[in-house]
Amino acid sequence: MPTIRLGVPSDHPHMRPIEEAADSLFHAAGVELGQTGAGPADDAPYAEGLRAGRVLIAEDDAGEPVGFLYLESLDDHPHIEELAVHPRAQRQGLGAALLRACYALCRDRGARVLSLSTFSHLPWNAPFYAREGFMVVPEAAWTPGMLALRAHEARLGLRLAERVLMIRSL
Repeated sequence: MPTIRLGVPSDHPHMRPIEEAADSLFHAAGVELGQTGAGPADDAPYAEGLRAGRVLIAEDDAGEPVGFLYLESLDDHPHIEELAVHPRAQRQGLGAALLRACYALCRDRGARVLSLSTFSHLPWNAPFYAREGFMVVPEAAWTPGMLALRAHEARLGLRLAERVLMIRSL
């Protein structure tokens, strides 16, 4: 049975290959991920996230990392920067399991909301998160941090018309 656990520094070498494999689904759907793919431009944020306890790892039955959820901070609340599951491990509930573990982790740390930015039209993005209780944040309600995030996504070359900001109460 797959397990979800807090990431440790030795998980770092597994994160980029998982991200790149998961990104192949976006490419197959004709989605341009911009200059750097869905995740950070380099691996330094992953390493820092692991040291700071902001990464959850999904392991397969053999104990191999096959997915991760990477948290940042936005407007003083946790923000899912990336959730990636290797294609060979998808459709097994690992994304939802990572989210549930994330909810518990964030609640334990005193958070009341959790946000993310995602593609609106892909079934494994906004519709998946909506089923998990996330709601689209209307542009009129965007915070300074959300505005800065959108500007960052534009600089990366993401198509903003295909993106939504979402938030969920914890």
